[in-house]
Amino acid sequence: MLQLKFLINCESVLLDATPRLKGKLLDIFVVNSFGSGFQALFVLLFLPLLSNLKGIPLIELPSYLKSGAACFFNVGTNTTGCDGAPILPLRYIIVNIVFNISVLNLLKYSSAIVSSLAVMSSVPISIYILSLPLPYLPEGAILSPYFVLGSVILMVGLVLYNISWPL
Repeated sequence: MLQLKFLINCESVLLDATPRLKGKLLDIFVVNSFGSGFQALFVLLFLPLLSNLKGIPLIELPSYLKSGAACFFNVGTNTTGCDGAPILPLRYIIVNIVFNISVLNLLKYSSAIVSSLAVMSSVPISIYILSLPLPYLPEGAILSPYFVLGSVILMVGLVLYNISWPL
């Protein structure tokens, strides 16, 4: 629900941008950059609170950040579980940016409901893909029949919503 409200707000910003920019188009990359920048800012601001909620004392937070950076850049020999770094995290970041820009572009040319349905359909598709045996996930997962049924219902609803019905 929160995502739909966010997309509706973004849609109103995109619709209101054309008159304010005197006919110029709003650059989706700028919108995405500002959204990502504010997200990073608030994560950094709330990092002490969030770490405390996870049971990490504030005094140990710098060591966690240092070990996380070492894992990200694959520096040091004592980092375990960092296979594929930094290529895998960079791929994730690039795919995330491309996904966000494509959703904002879809929002620009359609409506918030269509964009919300497209994002909702990406969740079961990505879960299905990640359940397959992949190079860094060697064991595939078995999906519940309820998950498959819910995914089918979601996809059928998305298709039925987007079909043009004659009046």
